[in-house]
Amino acid sequence: MNTGSRTVLPPIAVLCVAGILCALPRFVGSYVLVWIFLLAVYLTLAASYDIVGGYMGYMNLGHSTFFGLGAYATAITLNMGYPLGMALIAGVAISAVFAGLVSYPLFRLRGAYFALGTFGLISLMEVLSNNLRGLTGGSGGISTPTGDHSLESYYLAVITAIATLVMSYLLARSTFGLALFAIREDEEVARAFGTPTALYKSLALVIASIPASLIGGIYVWNVTYISPPAVFGLEIALSPVVMAMLGGTGTLMGPFIGAISLTSVQEILWTKLPYFHLTTYGVMMVLIGLFMPGGLVRSRWLKPLIDRVGLGEKTHYANVS
Repeated sequence: MNTGSRTVLPPIAVLCVAGILCALPRFVGSYVLVWIFLLAVYLTLAASYDIVGGYMGYMNLGHSTFFGLGAYATAITLNMGYPLGMALIAGVAISAVFAGLVSYPLFRLRGAYFALGTFGLISLMEVLSNNLRGLTGGSGGISTPTGDHSLESYYLAVITAIATLVMSYLLARSTFGLALFAIREDEEVARAFGTPTALYKSLALVIASIPASLIGGIYVWNVTYISPPAVFGLEIALSPVVMAMLGGTGTLMGPFIGAISLTSVQEILWTKLPYFHLTTYGVMMVLIGLFMPGGLVRSRWLKPLIDRVGLGEKTHYANVS
Protein backbone atom coordinates (compact mmCIF):
# COMPACT_ATOMS: atom_id res chain seq x y z
CA MET A 1 0.00 0.00 0.00
CA ASN A 2 1.37 3.40 -0.94
CA THR A 3 1.90 5.54 2.18
CA GLY A 4 3.00 8.68 0.42
CA SER A 5 1.82 12.19 1.16
CA ARG A 6 -1.27 11.79 -1.01
CA THR A 7 -2.94 9.59 1.59
CA VAL A 8 -2.33 12.08 4.43
CA LEU A 9 -4.50 14.98 3.32
CA PRO A 10 -7.90 13.25 3.18
CA PRO A 11 -7.85 12.04 6.85
CA ILE A 12 -6.72 15.49 8.01
CA ALA A 13 -9.44 17.12 5.91
CA VAL A 14 -12.06 14.74 7.35
CA LEU A 15 -11.02 15.58 10.92
CA CYS A 16 -11.13 19.32 10.22
CA VAL A 17 -14.54 19.15 8.57
CA ALA A 18 -15.90 16.92 11.35
CA GLY A 19 -14.65 19.36 14.00
CA ILE A 20 -16.25 22.33 12.25
CA LEU A 21 -19.58 20.57 11.79
CA CYS A 22 -19.68 19.41 15.41
CA ALA A 23 -19.07 22.95 16.66
CA LEU A 24 -21.44 24.58 14.17
CA PRO A 25 -24.69 24.25 16.21
CA ARG A 26 -23.26 26.73 18.72
CA PHE A 27 -22.98 29.47 16.11
CA VAL A 28 -25.80 29.07 13.58
CA GLY A 29 -29.58 28.96 13.65
CA SER A 30 -31.99 26.10 13.11
CA TYR A 31 -32.42 26.86 9.39
CA VAL A 32 -28.76 26.20 8.66
CA LEU A 33 -28.77 23.04 10.77
CA VAL A 34 -31.79 21.68 8.88
CA TRP A 35 -30.08 22.41 5.57
CA ILE A 36 -26.91 20.64 6.65
CA PHE A 37 -28.98 17.71 7.95
CA LEU A 38 -30.65 17.32 4.55
CA LEU A 39 -27.28 17.73 2.84
CA ALA A 40 -25.88 14.90 4.99
CA VAL A 41 -28.86 12.71 4.04
CA TYR A 42 -28.38 13.33 0.33
CA LEU A 43 -24.60 13.01 0.54
CA THR A 44 -24.92 9.63 2.23
CA LEU A 45 -27.33 8.45 -0.45
CA ALA A 46 -25.16 9.74 -3.30
CA ALA A 47 -21.89 8.34 -1.91
CA SER A 48 -23.39 4.93 -1.14
CA TYR A 49 -25.08 4.83 -4.56
CA ASP A 50 -21.71 5.38 -6.20
CA ILE A 51 -20.35 2.08 -4.87
CA VAL A 52 -22.54 0.22 -7.35
CA GLY A 53 -23.35 3.00 -9.81
CA GLY A 54 -19.86 4.50 -10.07
CA TYR A 55 -17.21 2.04 -8.93
CA MET A 56 -18.92 -0.95 -10.53
CA GLY A 57 -20.73 0.83 -13.37
CA TYR A 58 -24.26 -0.50 -12.72
CA MET A 59 -26.83 2.32 -12.68
CA ASN A 60 -29.01 1.46 -9.69
CA LEU A 61 -32.18 3.55 -9.99
CA GLY A 62 -33.62 1.72 -6.99
CA HIS A 63 -30.91 2.60 -4.49
CA SER A 64 -33.34 4.63 -2.37
CA THR A 65 -35.23 1.38 -1.74
CA PHE A 66 -32.79 0.83 1.11
CA PHE A 67 -33.44 4.33 2.41
CA GLY A 68 -37.16 3.59 2.52
CA LEU A 69 -36.71 0.15 4.08
CA GLY A 70 -34.46 1.58 6.77
CA ALA A 71 -36.94 4.37 7.47
CA TYR A 72 -39.96 2.08 7.73
CA ALA A 73 -38.16 -0.60 9.74
CA THR A 74 -36.88 2.02 12.18
CA ALA A 75 -40.30 3.64 12.54
CA ILE A 76 -42.04 0.30 13.15
CA THR A 77 -39.41 -0.79 15.69
CA LEU A 78 -39.60 2.54 17.53
CA ASN A 79 -43.39 2.22 17.73
CA MET A 80 -42.93 -1.21 19.29
CA GLY A 81 -41.14 0.46 22.18
CA TYR A 82 -37.52 -0.38 21.34
CA PRO A 83 -34.75 2.24 21.75
CA LEU A 84 -33.27 4.10 18.80
CA GLY A 85 -30.12 1.98 18.62
CA MET A 86 -32.09 -1.24 18.27
CA ALA A 87 -34.40 0.37 15.71
CA LEU A 88 -31.49 1.54 13.55
CA ILE A 89 -29.84 -1.87 13.72
CA ALA A 90 -33.11 -3.50 12.68
CA GLY A 91 -33.39 -1.18 9.70
CA VAL A 92 -29.82 -1.86 8.57
CA ALA A 93 -30.18 -5.62 9.05
CA ILE A 94 -33.44 -5.84 7.09
CA SER A 95 -32.03 -3.75 4.24
CA ALA A 96 -28.80 -5.75 4.08
CA VAL A 97 -30.67 -9.06 3.96
CA PHE A 98 -33.03 -7.67 1.31
CA ALA A 99 -30.05 -6.46 -0.77
CA GLY A 100 -28.47 -9.89 -0.58
CA LEU A 101 -31.69 -11.60 -1.65
CA VAL A 102 -32.42 -9.38 -4.66
CA SER A 103 -28.80 -9.14 -5.81
CA TYR A 104 -28.80 -12.46 -7.66
CA PRO A 105 -31.82 -11.85 -9.92
CA LEU A 106 -30.95 -8.19 -10.45
CA PHE A 107 -27.35 -8.77 -11.49
CA ARG A 108 -28.43 -11.23 -14.12
CA LEU A 109 -29.48 -8.07 -15.96
CA ARG A 110 -27.11 -5.65 -17.68
CA GLY A 111 -27.17 -2.04 -18.79
CA ALA A 112 -30.57 -0.43 -19.27
CA TYR A 113 -32.32 -3.64 -18.21
CA PHE A 114 -30.60 -3.50 -14.82
CA ALA A 115 -31.58 0.16 -14.41
CA LEU A 116 -35.21 -0.62 -15.28
CA GLY A 117 -35.22 -3.64 -12.98
CA THR A 118 -34.00 -1.63 -10.01
CA PHE A 119 -36.46 1.16 -10.75
CA GLY A 120 -39.25 -1.41 -10.82
CA LEU A 121 -38.05 -2.59 -7.41
CA ILE A 122 -38.62 0.78 -5.78
CA SER A 123 -42.03 1.05 -7.46
CA LEU A 124 -42.91 -2.35 -6.05
CA MET A 125 -41.88 -1.25 -2.55
CA GLU A 126 -44.08 1.84 -2.83
CA VAL A 127 -47.06 -0.32 -3.79
CA LEU A 128 -46.39 -2.71 -0.90
CA SER A 129 -46.07 0.09 1.62
CA ASN A 130 -49.38 1.50 0.41
CA ASN A 131 -51.16 -1.83 0.78
CA LEU A 132 -49.68 -3.22 4.01
CA ARG A 133 -51.75 -0.83 6.09
CA GLY A 134 -51.54 -2.80 9.31
CA LEU A 135 -47.74 -2.57 9.28
CA THR A 136 -46.88 0.62 7.40
CA GLY A 137 -50.00 2.74 7.85
CA GLY A 138 -50.75 2.55 4.13
CA SER A 139 -51.03 5.72 2.09
CA GLY A 140 -51.58 7.69 5.28
CA GLY A 141 -48.02 7.02 6.36
CA ILE A 142 -46.61 6.15 9.75
CA SER A 143 -45.63 8.33 12.70
CA THR A 144 -43.00 7.72 15.35
CA PRO A 145 -42.98 8.82 19.01
CA THR A 146 -42.86 12.61 19.02
CA GLY A 147 -40.05 14.68 20.45
CA ASP A 148 -37.44 17.22 19.43
CA HIS A 149 -34.51 15.21 18.10
CA SER A 150 -33.18 17.87 15.75
CA LEU A 151 -29.77 18.33 17.39
CA GLU A 152 -29.15 14.61 18.00
CA SER A 153 -30.25 13.67 14.49
CA TYR A 154 -28.02 16.42 13.09
CA TYR A 155 -24.96 14.85 14.72
CA LEU A 156 -25.97 11.33 13.71
CA ALA A 157 -26.56 12.37 10.08
CA VAL A 158 -23.24 14.23 9.87
CA ILE A 159 -21.36 11.28 11.39
CA THR A 160 -23.07 8.88 8.98
CA ALA A 161 -22.23 11.05 5.96
CA ILE A 162 -18.57 11.38 6.98
CA ALA A 163 -18.34 7.65 7.73
CA THR A 164 -19.79 6.88 4.29
CA LEU A 165 -17.17 9.06 2.60
CA VAL A 166 -14.40 7.42 4.64
CA MET A 167 -15.75 3.98 3.70
CA SER A 168 -15.82 5.00 0.04
CA TYR A 169 -12.24 6.30 0.30
CA LEU A 170 -10.95 3.08 1.87
CA LEU A 171 -13.00 0.87 -0.43
CA ALA A 172 -11.61 2.54 -3.55
CA ARG A 173 -8.07 1.82 -2.35
CA SER A 174 -8.65 -1.82 -1.45
CA THR A 175 -8.27 -4.94 -3.56
CA PHE A 176 -12.05 -5.32 -3.38
CA GLY A 177 -12.46 -1.84 -4.83
CA LEU A 178 -9.97 -2.66 -7.57
CA ALA A 179 -12.10 -5.69 -8.42
CA LEU A 180 -15.17 -3.45 -8.69
CA PHE A 181 -13.31 -1.14 -11.09
CA ALA A 182 -12.28 -4.18 -13.12
CA ILE A 183 -15.92 -5.28 -13.35
CA ARG A 184 -16.84 -1.80 -14.56
CA GLU A 185 -14.17 -1.79 -17.28
CA ASP A 186 -14.76 -5.33 -18.57
CA GLU A 187 -16.69 -7.86 -16.51
CA GLU A 188 -15.88 -10.81 -18.77
CA VAL A 189 -12.13 -10.16 -18.57
CA ALA A 190 -12.35 -9.74 -14.78
CA ARG A 191 -14.10 -13.10 -14.50
CA ALA A 192 -11.53 -14.73 -16.80
CA PHE A 193 -8.74 -13.56 -14.49
CA GLY A 194 -10.35 -15.23 -11.48
CA THR A 195 -12.46 -12.44 -9.97
CA PRO A 196 -15.63 -13.90 -8.39
CA THR A 197 -17.79 -11.28 -10.06
CA ALA A 198 -21.17 -12.61 -8.88
CA LEU A 199 -20.06 -12.62 -5.24
CA TYR A 200 -18.41 -9.20 -5.45
CA LYS A 201 -21.44 -7.63 -7.08
CA SER A 202 -23.70 -8.98 -4.34
CA LEU A 203 -21.32 -7.76 -1.64
CA ALA A 204 -21.16 -4.32 -3.25
CA LEU A 205 -24.95 -4.02 -3.18
CA VAL A 206 -25.11 -5.14 0.46
CA ILE A 207 -22.36 -2.69 1.47
CA ALA A 208 -24.12 0.15 -0.39
CA SER A 209 -27.41 -0.64 1.37
CA ILE A 210 -25.99 -0.12 4.88
CA PRO A 211 -25.41 3.69 4.87
CA ALA A 212 -28.60 4.29 2.88
CA SER A 213 -30.78 2.36 5.35
CA LEU A 214 -29.03 3.91 8.36
CA ILE A 215 -29.61 7.46 7.12
CA GLY A 216 -33.23 6.51 6.39
CA GLY A 217 -33.70 5.51 10.02
CA ILE A 218 -32.10 8.73 11.25
CA TYR A 219 -34.30 10.72 8.88
CA VAL A 220 -37.57 9.27 10.15
CA TRP A 221 -36.45 9.66 13.77
CA ASN A 222 -35.95 13.37 13.08
CA VAL A 223 -39.09 14.14 11.08
CA THR A 224 -41.28 11.65 13.10
CA TYR A 225 -43.46 10.89 10.05
CA ILE A 226 -43.05 9.28 6.65
CA SER A 227 -45.33 8.22 3.81
CA PRO A 228 -44.69 5.97 0.78
CA PRO A 229 -44.09 8.85 -1.68
CA ALA A 230 -41.63 10.48 0.73
CA VAL A 231 -39.24 7.49 0.84
CA PHE A 232 -40.13 5.53 -2.31
CA GLY A 233 -41.16 8.37 -4.64
CA LEU A 234 -39.56 9.61 -7.85
CA GLU A 235 -37.71 12.50 -6.23
CA ILE A 236 -35.84 10.44 -3.65
CA ALA A 237 -35.18 7.74 -6.27
CA LEU A 238 -33.50 10.13 -8.71
CA SER A 239 -31.64 12.37 -6.24
CA PRO A 240 -28.61 10.12 -5.53
CA VAL A 241 -28.23 9.28 -9.23
CA VAL A 242 -28.33 12.90 -10.35
CA MET A 243 -26.01 14.05 -7.55
CA ALA A 244 -23.42 11.38 -8.35
CA MET A 245 -23.63 12.13 -12.08
CA LEU A 246 -23.41 15.88 -11.52
CA GLY A 247 -20.31 15.59 -9.37
CA GLY A 248 -18.80 12.68 -11.27
CA THR A 249 -19.44 8.97 -10.75
CA GLY A 250 -16.67 6.63 -9.65
CA THR A 251 -14.80 9.27 -7.62
CA LEU A 252 -14.72 10.20 -3.94
CA MET A 253 -15.37 13.91 -4.46
CA GLY A 254 -18.05 13.48 -7.13
CA PRO A 255 -21.00 12.65 -4.82
CA PHE A 256 -19.78 15.30 -2.35
CA ILE A 257 -19.68 18.10 -4.92
CA GLY A 258 -22.89 16.90 -6.57
CA ALA A 259 -24.77 16.76 -3.27
CA ILE A 260 -23.72 20.28 -2.27
CA SER A 261 -24.52 21.70 -5.72
CA LEU A 262 -27.92 20.10 -6.17
CA THR A 263 -29.04 20.63 -2.57
CA SER A 264 -28.23 24.33 -2.90
CA VAL A 265 -30.15 24.57 -6.18
CA GLN A 266 -33.10 22.74 -4.63
CA GLU A 267 -33.20 25.13 -1.70
CA ILE A 268 -33.35 28.11 -4.04
CA LEU A 269 -36.10 26.52 -6.13
CA TRP A 270 -38.16 25.63 -3.05
CA THR A 271 -38.20 29.27 -1.97
CA LYS A 272 -38.36 30.96 -5.38
CA LEU A 273 -39.86 28.53 -7.89
CA PRO A 274 -41.52 25.65 -5.98
CA TYR A 275 -43.38 24.34 -9.03
CA PHE A 276 -40.11 23.68 -10.86
CA HIS A 277 -38.53 21.74 -8.02
CA LEU A 278 -38.92 18.22 -9.40
CA THR A 279 -38.04 19.23 -12.95
CA THR A 280 -34.54 20.04 -11.67
CA TYR A 281 -33.57 16.38 -11.95
CA GLY A 282 -34.58 16.06 -15.58
CA VAL A 283 -32.90 19.33 -16.54
CA MET A 284 -29.72 18.38 -14.70
CA MET A 285 -29.51 14.96 -16.36
CA VAL A 286 -29.90 16.49 -19.83
CA LEU A 287 -27.32 19.21 -19.16
CA ILE A 288 -24.83 16.74 -17.71
CA GLY A 289 -25.23 14.41 -20.69
CA LEU A 290 -24.76 17.25 -23.18
CA PHE A 291 -22.02 19.37 -21.63
CA MET A 292 -20.37 17.44 -18.74
CA PRO A 293 -20.72 13.68 -19.24
CA GLY A 294 -17.86 13.11 -16.77
CA GLY A 295 -19.28 15.37 -14.06
CA LEU A 296 -17.82 18.43 -12.36
CA VAL A 297 -14.78 16.64 -10.93
CA ARG A 298 -13.58 15.78 -14.44
CA SER A 299 -13.97 19.31 -15.75
CA ARG A 300 -10.84 21.20 -16.69
CA TRP A 301 -11.40 23.63 -13.80
CA LEU A 302 -11.60 21.11 -10.94
CA LYS A 303 -9.73 18.01 -12.12
CA PRO A 304 -6.16 19.37 -11.67
CA LEU A 305 -6.95 20.54 -8.13
CA ILE A 306 -8.60 17.26 -7.12
CA ASP A 307 -5.73 15.21 -8.56
CA ARG A 308 -3.22 17.37 -6.69
CA VAL A 309 -4.74 16.67 -3.28
CA GLY A 310 -4.86 12.93 -3.95
CA LEU A 311 -8.57 12.47 -4.57
CA GLY A 312 -8.54 11.93 -8.32
CA GLU A 313 -9.41 8.76 -10.18
CA LYS A 314 -5.83 7.65 -10.73
CA THR A 315 -5.29 7.29 -6.96
CA HIS A 316 -7.87 4.48 -6.95
CA TYR A 317 -5.35 2.32 -8.72
CA ALA A 318 -2.04 3.82 -7.58
CA ASN A 319 -2.59 3.07 -3.89
CA VAL A 320 -3.61 -0.56 -4.25
CA SER A 321 -0.72 -2.97 -3.77
